[in-house]
Amino acid sequence: VPPAVTVQMSSPPEQTNAEERARLHQAPHGAKRLGKRRLQVRWAGGVRIFKDKPPYDQPLDGIWWRYCGYSAAAKVHLICEQDSGLFTGKLLGDETGAVLPGGQRVLFSPDQQYYLAYEQPDGQDGETITLYSRSGTTLWRGYNGILSSDGKMVVAEFLNEHWDCH
Repeated sequence: VPPAVTVQMSSPPEQTNAEERARLHQAPHGAKRLGKRRLQVRWAGGVRIFKDKPPYDQPLDGIWWRYCGYSAAAKVHLICEQDSGLFTGKLLGDETGAVLPGGQRVLFSPDQQYYLAYEQPDGQDGETITLYSRSGTTLWRGYNGILSSDGKMVVAEFLNEHWDCH
């Protein structure tokens, strides 16, 4: 059984220029910026363009896209997204061109049939985790930890999540 695969945003969105340029070279069929506000990613059978949306100069407003890497094992590109106050992402299937829900960090099961996606809503103390099937169907969604009964305090956080091979 192959090991689990993780793809993730490697830096805060504000630090994108040099780091994103380095990650663009990871794309097996090429990826590049078409100006400051458009990202082009080639997949095995075509091209997908991700366009930022205004307002561009307001913190936590608008939508921006950054190329955050490629997983050869999972055959997906991670496209990080800030949608207003939500730090998340999309997965672009390299074989199909399908755009699936993702997160700022994604952990695939060893057989690549499931994945956990981690999102960070602005103002939430901790991440939200979603369990997806490989087709992008939501199987479960919840807080990345345990909250008090009134939901106001974090009692425990989930750390070092991993997939069992059984």
